[in-house]
Amino acid sequence: MAEALVVSGASWNRMIYLPELPRGGSQTIFATGSHEAVGSSGAGKALNLRACGADVALWCRLGDDEPGRRVRRDLGAAGVELLVEADPAGTMQHTNLMDPDGGRVSIFVESGSLEDPVGEPWRSALVERARSADVVAVTIFEQTRSLLAPLRAAGVPLWVDVHDYDGVAAYHRDFVEAASMLQLSSVALPGWRSFAEGRVEAGTVAVLCTHGAEGASVATVDGWVEVPAVPVPAPVDTNGAGDAFFAGFASAWVEGLDVAACGARGAARAAVAVASRGLA
Repeated sequence: MAEALVVSGASWNRMIYLPELPRGGSQTIFATGSHEAVGSSGAGKALNLRACGADVALWCRLGDDEPGRRVRRDLGAAGVELLVEADPAGTMQHTNLMDPDGGRVSIFVESGSLEDPVGEPWRSALVERARSADVVAVTIFEQTRSLLAPLRAAGVPLWVDVHDYDGVAAYHRDFVEAASMLQLSSVALPGWRSFAEGRVEAGTVAVLCTHGAEGASVATVDGWVEVPAVPVPAPVDTNGAGDAFFAGFASAWVEGLDVAACGARGAARAAVAVASRGLA
């Protein structure tokens, strides 16, 4: 069974479903529903890697508060090993406004200590743990930036998801350049194909470009592989779809499957996420 280490964050989220996203200005909107659940990209990747059969450890910061206890409960129940650093600023909490087409406005109600870098002794412990992991995923929170150099110096291949990167934002540059396996959404990057080819030429092993309901495209030194999306007749919640694709692809990759098979597993996992209210 594959071993995965996710260095990221976890939050307690409230999802509010709206007929359409707010257009700006004062207005009254009647929600069509809401629920609360564990959230954040790190938790999404950890839960989906676990659903793919991997042994998963997730490093995150949580507060000594009720949201933190809920996060611990739900991730622990799913079989995710938690490597928790106590956060005096409290547990991250998000409110996500969702429309029927998957549009989302994410509000960081409580951000926790996102800006504080991972320090000792956690940095050394995580680098040591990463040496034996089959998949090491680092999320693009500022707190994880300090880990990029020591992980690369230790020869650890990094899986990095830069989400809706536009190709130029300085914030993402360190993460893009550190990635051995890179995922991004094409939504904000019209030149995603040439960008991906440039990253492969620079040494990135694979670049996964997701297109939502249009599937995904994967670039490697062998060229492009197109991955069709798995149709979901009645989408429920698009939160976690990108994390699910990432996890499905990664779990298949470490098993030695070819790119098309990795993409197919990623698309299947994404469909499961979209058809459910949870991240996985």
